[in-house]
Order: sequence, then C-alpha cells, then structure tokens
Amino acid sequence: MREVTKRIDELKEKLEDPRLLAQKGLGNEIGFYIFDYDPTDELIVREAVPKLKRYLEKRNRTIQLFDLYDIILAFFEQRGYMEKNFQMEAKKGSIEWYDKMKKALKIATDNDWIIQYINEHLEKEAIIFITGVGKAYPIVRSHVVLNNLQTVLENNPLILFYPGTYENGTLSLFNEMTDDHYYRAFKIVED
Repeated sequence: MREVTKRIDELKEKLEDPRLLAQKGLGNEIGFYIFDYDPTDELIVREAVPKLKRYLEKRNRTIQLFDLYDIILAFFEQRGYMEKNFQMEAKKGSIEWYDKMKKALKIATDNDWIIQYINEHLEKEAIIFITGVGKAYPIVRSHVVLNNLQTVLENNPLILFYPGTYENGTLSLFNEMTDDHYYRAFKIVED
C-alpha cells in the first residue's frame, strides 16, 4: 500500500468532488466507499479523520462521524451496564461476554441499536464517516453494519475507514481475518 498520508490527501480531493455528494456515476449503486489502510497506520488515521472533517466543513460539506466503538460504549453507559459488563467478562470470559453484548445491542436484527442510533442522528445532506471498526471488533462486523445501513443511508455517501484490506468485495480485518463478502462498496482510494 502507498503511504497512508498520501492516500488521505487523495481522499480529501475526492470528498471535495460535488459528484460524490450527488452520487453520480455509480450505476444506481448506493454510495458506500471503503478507505482501507494498513492496521499499523491506525493512529495516523485516527488523527487524520477529525482534521479531514474540519477541512471539509470549512468547504461547506456536512460530515457526520460515527465511531462504532463510541456508539457501543454509549449504549452500555446509558443503561448503567458498564460495571456489570466488566464483572461478566472477568467471571465468564471474553467470548461469552461478546455474545451477550451482541444480543443486548440486537446486532444484525431489525432493531439493531447501532443502526437505529445512526438513523436517529443522521443529517440529510451529510457525508457519513464510519470509524472504530477495529476497536468494535468482534462485537460488530463491518459487513453487517454496511448491509444494515443500506436502507438508512439511501441518499448519504458513506466512507468506512477500515484497518485492513478491501479487495474484490472481500474485507480482511487487520489483514488477517476475512469477513463475509460485501460487493456493494467501492474502494475510494486505490493502494
């Protein structure tokens, strides 16, 4: 992969293109894009995304940033479950804890809390940035979020910042774990 800072600069240019917001040239495909990057560049990307957001907002683009991990934390904090989660993980182990968290969040159901949260906070003309993919794993899987957001974000372009590779419809988190195929997204910046 090319240097991530150069790819971020190229992303900035693409996000300034008015055709992205209008979703032109996609053959009626939904405007979902993946910005994949080497997982070792995670801290660079975490620092760059808010700067990119501010830069684009100065150019009259509305950007909404949704961090999957922060959404999960908000769910459990609002319900007063954080301490209970820590106790359950210590007592029963991480795998069972992850499964319980998925069930509580109703992941991949019609009542998926992450999808509902994004839908409730969605601004009409916004470009959506999704981050926190690596931090939210294994509770949330990228392909599940993308599949479930298709009906919510019919008119909003979405950029998923992905610590891994996206090639030929295959997501490989951390360049190690292959996720289910997701063919509807476009790679926004080539390697």
